[in-house]
Amino acid sequence: MFAIALGMSPVEKIIVAISASIFIIAFTWVSIKGDLRKLANELIEDNENNQDN
Repeated sequence: MFAIALGMSPVEKIIVAISASIFIIAFTWVSIKGDLRKLANELIEDNENNQDN
């Protein structure tokens, strides 16, 4: 929508759309990866605690 408002050419609109998509995908991937790492660490700690008992 910003591309339309700024009067960009069709090629520029496509580049902006691709760049925005890459950013959103990368941000989502990093967020998921961080959540998975946190979950894995919690599971490892629980497993170690259970083995100590």
